[in-house]
Amino acid sequence: MRDSTRCGLNRLRAMKPALDEASAEMAIERGRFDAIRNGGPTVAVTAFNLFQTPESIAWKLAGMIPTGGRVLEPSAGLGRLLDAIERRASPTELVAVEIATQCASVLYARETCRLIQADFLTCDSERLGGLFDAVVMNPPFKMGTDIKHIEHAFKMLKPGGLLVALCFDGVKQNAKLKPWADSWEVLPAESFKAEGTLAGVCLLTKTKPFQPTT
Repeated sequence: MRDSTRCGLNRLRAMKPALDEASAEMAIERGRFDAIRNGGPTVAVTAFNLFQTPESIAWKLAGMIPTGGRVLEPSAGLGRLLDAIERRASPTELVAVEIATQCASVLYARETCRLIQADFLTCDSERLGGLFDAVVMNPPFKMGTDIKHIEHAFKMLKPGGLLVALCFDGVKQNAKLKPWADSWEVLPAESFKAEGTLAGVCLLTKTKPFQPTT
């Protein structure tokens, strides 16, 4: 094999991760552009990469956590997951975090949860009132942000607390989150199509271990 050919192949191999990431971003955004073109819901397509959780999936996630207890929804959007959590898990306290002003203005009308309007990645457990028994979340997917949100949310759990999260079915997520998770389920293709994205989505769970006694 000529040196020029070998160099060309090596450059292509080096470019593959970036190309894979660009392809993943296109899959996430394609449905968003379709929604705009077809006159879809403007809040859903403009508010900080918001894709609402389909009601059936929200119901499934909420059913995976124990009833009662202190529950966090750290990317609350327009409240789809909050509705499911309230109806199915009956938490003793429900805390929601949302950065987008147009979404927060909707959530402020709710009397059944405490809302913090902020970037979740800047919040610590003290600001949110303490640690939680469960976290249920559909974080933003763009540029691997879901990984950061999920890892940060895990810090908010009490020992023995349960994290239930959606994430993008991408290369980074499979490499970093899948080996770490207790369970990992790839949701059916086009599960979020009606919400404006064709992105593949996974559902993961992770229980925070108790600290070993000495």
